[in-house]
Amino acid sequence: MTSLEQTLSEIARFLASARAPYMVIGGLAVSAWAAPRTTLDVDVTVHVPDVDVPAFVERLTGVFRVLVNDPVSFARARRVLPLETTTGGRIDLVFALLPFEEAAIARAKPCAFGDIEVPVCSPEDLIIHKVISERARDRDDVRSIITAQRDAIDRAYLDPIVAALASDLERSEIAEFYRSCWD
Repeated sequence: MTSLEQTLSEIARFLASARAPYMVIGGLAVSAWAAPRTTLDVDVTVHVPDVDVPAFVERLTGVFRVLVNDPVSFARARRVLPLETTTGGRIDLVFALLPFEEAAIARAKPCAFGDIEVPVCSPEDLIIHKVISERARDRDDVRSIITAQRDAIDRAYLDPIVAALASDLERSEIAEFYRSCWD
């Protein structure tokens, strides 16, 4: 088991024991749907009702090293909590805030990484997460996912969402970039 798989296994076990719905996002999710790519951490989105965040964070601190002061306030303000396993594995735990994120967790697909199977953000929802970013890495990820999953992607679901995001954010370049990925 690689160190990244070990880190993923540790957070997956914790989240299963906490009965917290989650999905893997970020580089590991891209690797599940496209060509594997280098990543140094495990990115996970978890659904925890805001009222339960303090108890959830307290439980996390019993298992993981929290990398910020005042983790409850940090998690509530930034919706992310950086963690480290006892072996030094890095985790960015993202707290779902939007209904889209909760729905994406429900649509996550089981994928195997080494000896473990975890819910991974669907290719469509991962594209939605990344298409609004201006980072070159995220743009490359979108292209890679579309290239690898072209025939399996549910465009009836995805196309209107991307169009709405471009319109709502008043960023026509999002729609233009997305269309170019299909050419």
